[in-house]
Amino acid sequence: MISLDGGRLFVAVARQGSFVEAARRTGVPTSTVSRHIAELEEAIGVRLFQRTSRKVSLTSDGARLFERVGPLFDELSTALDAAADREEEPAGTLRVTAPVVTGASHVAPLLFEFSKAHPKVSVELELTNAIVDLVEDRFDLAFRIGPVEGADLVARRIWSFPYGLAASPRFVDDTLRGRTQITADELVQLPALVTSRRGAWRLRRKDGTRDDVRPSARILVNDPRVAVEGATRGLGIVCAPLEMLTARKNALTLLGVRGRTFEPREIFIVYPSRRLVPSRVRAAVDWFFRKSRRGGA
Repeated sequence: MISLDGGRLFVAVARQGSFVEAARRTGVPTSTVSRHIAELEEAIGVRLFQRTSRKVSLTSDGARLFERVGPLFDELSTALDAAADREEEPAGTLRVTAPVVTGASHVAPLLFEFSKAHPKVSVELELTNAIVDLVEDRFDLAFRIGPVEGADLVARRIWSFPYGLAASPRFVDDTLRGRTQITADELVQLPALVTSRRGAWRLRRKDGTRDDVRPSARILVNDPRVAVEGATRGLGIVCAPLEMLTARKNALTLLGVRGRTFEPREIFIVYPSRRLVPSRVRAAVDWFFRKSRRGGA
């Protein structure tokens, strides 16, 4: 029998990358954490962590398990918190930060609905592509493109947006000689419109491995809508959410990369702590999670 405690402690170790830190944060002795992990590994028949004197990291089997059970334990924690505090009506100011485009197109509409459903909650939404410090800047929630870094943050995947590659028909004719399929080597040489100075375009090979490609930036702009507009004017290739590219289908031609597909971008809802979370924050997290499951965005 696999215990819930074993699963909970597995998630804690996976998030902290340390048995000692997981023990400190859960209030369980380190020896107990190690014993539960060993029992879990024995029960399912796979090694979940690689342990050295300096580092604890997930194995490939551990990473697959964590990807599946991490959100489930977050949901269970939220449900238990809500049950314990079900009589308290959410109130106060809910401060939220989100990327500019995702915030405007997906977060804001659901926040409007949440505000109508909870009239005692005031909402402040700040749209920025910068990664802000939630504690220092006093934000209750953030929406971020994964992977999410920060041991003190709770992150729950909420949306997955397919991405694609496109260029203007004239660019395809003049530069690609009419081809809509290019190689990965060509991809890094073509002029591109990019939205992050250090960002890479994430491609997936047929065998499932990831290939991060750093394009040749001709134009750098932190708003993908502007990058897409530049591509329609023949300034280069652009990688952007597929829904954004197909909306400009008369001005853009979708491109493919041989042997590769574009990895979707995962959007996470993030908050600073699992302990003593205000009812307005728990209510908002649950609201977004339920709406995303129903396609409410």
